[in-house]
Amino acid sequence: MREQNVVNEPLFHIVAGTSIGAINSAILVSYVKENNTWEGSAERIIEFWKYVSTNSFIDCMQPAYSNYWDFWHGISSRTATGESARRYYCTKEYILKGVPNVFRPKKPIPDLRFFDPANTWYTFDSTPLKESLEKFVKFPIATSFERNEPRLLLVAVDVQEGSTVVFDSYEKGNGIRKSGYGRYGKIKRQRSSASDDQLVQHDHEHVIRYDEGITSDFVLASCSVPINYDFTRLEVEDHILDGDDSGKQQQDSGRINENYSKGVVEGLRKANIRYFWDGGISANTPLREAILSHRRYWAYVRNADNIPGLKIAIVNLHPHKQEYLPPDYDGLLDRKNDIIYHDRTRFDEYAAVILADLQVLSRSLINMLEDNSQYKKQIQQLLQKKSKSFRLENDEPMTYGELIDHIVDVDYVIRFERKNDFDTISNKTFDFSKNTIERLIDDGYKECNEQLVHELGKVK
Repeated sequence: MREQNVVNEPLFHIVAGTSIGAINSAILVSYVKENNTWEGSAERIIEFWKYVSTNSFIDCMQPAYSNYWDFWHGISSRTATGESARRYYCTKEYILKGVPNVFRPKKPIPDLRFFDPANTWYTFDSTPLKESLEKFVKFPIATSFERNEPRLLLVAVDVQEGSTVVFDSYEKGNGIRKSGYGRYGKIKRQRSSASDDQLVQHDHEHVIRYDEGITSDFVLASCSVPINYDFTRLEVEDHILDGDDSGKQQQDSGRINENYSKGVVEGLRKANIRYFWDGGISANTPLREAILSHRRYWAYVRNADNIPGLKIAIVNLHPHKQEYLPPDYDGLLDRKNDIIYHDRTRFDEYAAVILADLQVLSRSLINMLEDNSQYKKQIQQLLQKKSKSFRLENDEPMTYGELIDHIVDVDYVIRFERKNDFDTISNKTFDFSKNTIERLIDDGYKECNEQLVHELGKVK
């Protein structure tokens, strides 16, 4: 995402990603920060994907293996093509054996609830992916607007809270980097003296601190595909807020007192481990999270009177449309996955553009009326009144003036979408074969160039 009207602006001011997008975003921002240039950043991403790709047993049987399937496909169109069969059985092998630089199978977890052998849980260890990332990314990633560095935003989902969590490479202020989510309110604690009143503060129910910057664990949290991978565990500060029911308060107070003796509570908070999944299940293309984070930074960290507008490019890896109806089970599974994870930000874009138009209209009317001294005082009083809208970050009501000032102007949105092909399979997220990775890279360049010409034509 690019901000409008910024001097000496970088290629992108904000790079936001979820799942595979989180991996690419971390590699990109780390490279730019380390080398102080965007030149070579795309090649760095390609280098990573070639590093994690591997050959399967099926690939060693080429081209005879594909020729065999293509022969039968020529007799019956319902039979898979050679390329489709290659991908299908490559992923079968990877699921059983793992991919050396990405994941390895863990010990199956038997069903101890229903005693159903078919309900056995098969998961994968993503430690190899973490090690691969740390070869290509310099963690932790901490960037700054003052140093003209891009802002990295990664999105994950707290499994128990059910809400998205945004990890941010920019400071919130005073050198603090943290992500807050859940309810917002006054932190509750037992008071041992009158001086404790000075410690009362407001914050979110859950807070993750990372003052040194984004770590590899945050990237893993953003791409821990549900069920297939184990949860990513992160240390979180859980706050007890005023307004909790009395039973919960009493229970939590007991745990707090116990944890104080163990040294895991600092001041008004207690340390806890919480569990995270791939942000794609909630925001696979995190346009909303990126716009909100942009607004919060400029409105509440930099205290800007006017928030810079945005020009946005979205990359969607799951095709929105498919011309044909899949005739088989695997094809239907693949289509279901694409619909679940495809870009769902059309309405977010629509809402953002409408708000930007209303901002222009409101300011124009205010300027017209302020020229008349009769209305100037009334306008100022109206702008200071509380509106029905509230800040999503802390649930506090906004004034009408803040409501107008804090709208983000989205100038335009360009979308790039990976095209599906007839050889697609449902387990394509497990396909790390060298053949597939190289084909995706080549198709990516070709499709992006074609779509770029089309999209820029619409912008003009």
